[in-house]
Amino acid sequence: MGKKRYVDERGEPVKFDPEFKGPIKNRSCTDILCLLLFLAFLVGWGVVAGFAAMHGDPSRLLYPTDSHGRVCGKDPGLENKTFLLFFDLTRCATPKVIATGCPTPQVCVQECPKENWFYVPVTGESDKSKLICIDGVKPTESSKTVKELVSDGSCAYYYVESQPLAGRCIPTVSGLGDIDIDGKPMVNIDNSTVTGAALAKASKYLAKFYQASEVAEGVFQDIKTTWWILLIGFVVAMVVSVIWIFLLRFISAVMIWFSVIAFIGLSGFGCYYTLNKYLTLRKDNNSTSSGMSLAEVEFTSEFSKYAELETTWLILFIITLVVLVVCLLVLIFLRKRINIAIALIGQASKAVGDIMSTLMFPIIPYILHLLFITFFCAVALFLSSAGEAQYRVMCPAGGCGCIEPNSRIVENATCNFETFDNTSCPGASCQFFTYYVDPNIPRLHIFNVFALFWSMFFVSAFGEMVLAGTFASWYWAFNKSKDVPTLAVTESFGRTLRYHVGTLAFGSLIIAIVRMIRVILEYIDHKVRQQTDSKIVRCIMCCCRCCLWCLEKFLKFINRNAYVYCSIYGKNFCVSAKNAFSLIMRNIARVVVLDKVCDFLLFIGKIVVVGIVGIASFFIFSGEVPGIRDNLPEMNYYLTPVIIITIGTFFIASAFFSVYAMAVDTLFLCFLEDCERNDGSAEKPYFMSKDLMKILEKKNKFKEE
Repeated sequence: MGKKRYVDERGEPVKFDPEFKGPIKNRSCTDILCLLLFLAFLVGWGVVAGFAAMHGDPSRLLYPTDSHGRVCGKDPGLENKTFLLFFDLTRCATPKVIATGCPTPQVCVQECPKENWFYVPVTGESDKSKLICIDGVKPTESSKTVKELVSDGSCAYYYVESQPLAGRCIPTVSGLGDIDIDGKPMVNIDNSTVTGAALAKASKYLAKFYQASEVAEGVFQDIKTTWWILLIGFVVAMVVSVIWIFLLRFISAVMIWFSVIAFIGLSGFGCYYTLNKYLTLRKDNNSTSSGMSLAEVEFTSEFSKYAELETTWLILFIITLVVLVVCLLVLIFLRKRINIAIALIGQASKAVGDIMSTLMFPIIPYILHLLFITFFCAVALFLSSAGEAQYRVMCPAGGCGCIEPNSRIVENATCNFETFDNTSCPGASCQFFTYYVDPNIPRLHIFNVFALFWSMFFVSAFGEMVLAGTFASWYWAFNKSKDVPTLAVTESFGRTLRYHVGTLAFGSLIIAIVRMIRVILEYIDHKVRQQTDSKIVRCIMCCCRCCLWCLEKFLKFINRNAYVYCSIYGKNFCVSAKNAFSLIMRNIARVVVLDKVCDFLLFIGKIVVVGIVGIASFFIFSGEVPGIRDNLPEMNYYLTPVIIITIGTFFIASAFFSVYAMAVDTLFLCFLEDCERNDGSAEKPYFMSKDLMKILEKKNKFKEE
């Protein structure tokens, strides 16, 4: 009874069917309701995009905004005024500036000040030409004196030599002493001395706020300068990947073992190099007593600063050591499984070699991924800029100067710029604060994020099912040279698009829901960390995040095999997932280790390709290659092209190796069915290759007769 129940729980083994020759021809549309839901969701996404386009203006986020809420360099009258100047930068010397804004008038200017200036009581009218005033005030034509112009906030009381940072004028003051002109200390409107320390403090908070934009601008300039080199790097990455896969076709065992040994060698060299750097820096720091920990260093875009820290190299040493130990343990204890995995990868190499068009197919999903990501970013950008300008009451450092005790003007209160009257409080002004966000906008952001997840997972699922149907056609062809369809990829593409888009929508919806829950949990965890430091709460949150991560990985594994089964038998998602899972559970001993060993070997191959191109680009752009050093263009960060080429190589290699991964998963599932369905007799011959049969000690008996 126990044995019978064991079999029932895992389903009956697949029975022999003499008519079965791979993906069936007679099939019907599956999971139509999910398809309709997905189409309705895409329509809803389009409606959200239309709403965002009507109410949003991304220029509000990309360009600075003056006190009237107008965009510098864009709005009428400000086309040539692309920089933002703060009247009293010392008012920004608080961490709250990031959340509440800087409570001082801000105006758009053509260029940042190139000299220091401040108001001196004995200044004559000749100094009016040096004044920087709010828009609409022309000091040289005004009947007011300089004192009146700076006192009522129409013009800046002082300004210092500045340079643009993300479109904002930030002082270039480097000293921390008092700033003086002709021996006179600079003062602001309340007669307090303006020091370099105060400006440096204010600049520090503003710089933190805008530093990301400056780094992004520098990176963007590097990309514009080196775009042709980046293209060459991507072509080289593609060539290396193709060569690697071409060699896998003929000497898969040699290439895989070379990958493993090379990976272990690189890890060992990494351990030696990082440990040597750590010991060298530690020795130097002990002799000079100048060592700093990672926690003592403020964030900076100069990566060389981190390379000077011994803690950085200690962390890298620990990481490389762990990787090395894991690789050695896998190599020692899983040698036999590695041999079977190599045979399976060899089969995948033959399948890819016989159907070379599979290597080009990933271009389609990647283009669709880029389109969906671009659409998502555009919608997010427009939604983030949707809203009406909101104004608040701002007062100088000495207060609003209210004449009437019962005045309703309160600092930071909401005000109407067009109707604001400061008669009772001459020092108060109504200035732009931010854009009012409709309560429904966050909900639309959530919808946009979920739409991205669903669409991305849908495209990935589509690519997986097309490749699964292609490789299944190859495996179940007894005579590979004659029975494999001429247009295997095209036929699988047509079957998937015609019959199983609903199944893809169903499977991708499940993964998208889990991913969305994970994102929400990350947000909750972020908020919890701000409210409490309880280790118990953090432990619970960590366990929840870990469980959801494992759940997503498990569901992706089930989905992937369900797509393989659906591509072969044409069943709906639930039936395909059930049958595929039952087949896996009946062969769990083989699946648990063998499938992951294959993934591990392919991952190592991918990393070796990325490592070759990445290391080569590093030595080229760092100026280590004499013949190329003088021909390189000038860059802000030489690591910019290195990182972009390395990341691009990873995606390019992933595109090629993902074909192999899908081939391995499909052939592995077909191999399990082959073992259950057939026995090697003349009536039930095995469809697997001779190499695989040899390793598994199986054979087609009729061939021996």
